[in-house]
Amino acid sequence: MRYGFYIGICLFLLIIQTTIFPYIPGMRGMYDMLIPFVIFISICLPIRESLPFALALGLIMDNLSGGPFGLYLTFYFWLFMGVRFTIKFLRVSNKFFLSVVVIVAVLVENMLMIATSVFFGPVRQLPVNAFLVVTQQFLWVLATGPIFLLSLLALAKRLNIQWDGAAPPPNAYG
Repeated sequence: MRYGFYIGICLFLLIIQTTIFPYIPGMRGMYDMLIPFVIFISICLPIRESLPFALALGLIMDNLSGGPFGLYLTFYFWLFMGVRFTIKFLRVSNKFFLSVVVIVAVLVENMLMIATSVFFGPVRQLPVNAFLVVTQQFLWVLATGPIFLLSLLALAKRLNIQWDGAAPPPNAYG
């Protein structure tokens, strides 16, 4: 049940992000919805299960994005490792901490995307709409990112999915 839940959520997010959001005018500036999911699996699953899952998500996104290969793979790997390292020192049940992690991760991904496009681009200059895209994604992640991650955690608890990852289940959800 647990793996079906994770795979189902992952496929749902991939389908929504790649086939529906680009065609809704207000949603074109939506951030990468898999960032909260990678944070979620890095908190919930043990490393032997969550690391291959995060790497597989990176490969899937690299194939779907059309950007330089390895960009999502690298970002998801370092996001995963950063969250695993950080939860050794900070409490996972802190809602503010989880909100900040999601927001910072989206901003770091945006900066990585911009740096990659500047470095590998034909003109080596900042894309024209870079500031607009970063602003839209920042506003979207402020509005929905923490809620989405907390909803994933609450849904996992409601479905009685056992936590055997790096952190105990937060008691503050639900």
